[in-house]
Amino acid sequence: MRLIEALGLDLKIFIAQLVNFSILIFVLWRFAYKPVFKILEERRQKIAKGLEDSDESAKKLAQAEEEKKEIVSLARKEANEIIEEAKGRAETRYQEIVDKAKGDLKIVIDDEKEKIRAERNYAIKEVKKEAEQMIADALLKIFPEKANEASDAKMIEKALEDLK
Repeated sequence: MRLIEALGLDLKIFIAQLVNFSILIFVLWRFAYKPVFKILEERRQKIAKGLEDSDESAKKLAQAEEEKKEIVSLARKEANEIIEEAKGRAETRYQEIVDKAKGDLKIVIDDEKEKIRAERNYAIKEVKKEAEQMIADALLKIFPEKANEASDAKMIEKALEDLK
């Protein structure tokens, strides 16, 4: 006790201050700290929920980006397939057109060859007729008297063969 008195403390006042301080702590705890701690806890929970929502949103965004990449990749793949299919159809159509044109050209060429052959044969026949006539005229000049037709035909044939 002397020590307390030596420090200048009065025990009665100290006990009264201790009781007052305890009452103050109780009142503060009951009416101030609990509501403040409750508000702080609610705020902490809201922040934690906000962080969770943020993480979830980030995950959903990443998932959406991944889906976008997959969709774009799939679209590109489908576009390439469509392009390749179109190229294949175009190549097939091109080949059909070329084959048809070649067939048409062959028909035209064959027709023209046939016309040329016919004209050639006609020209040969005409030349033969003229040659026969010329030979017949020449034979008449050489042999003024007319022989029979069988001998004329033989002489004409022999002369034509000699010309070949």
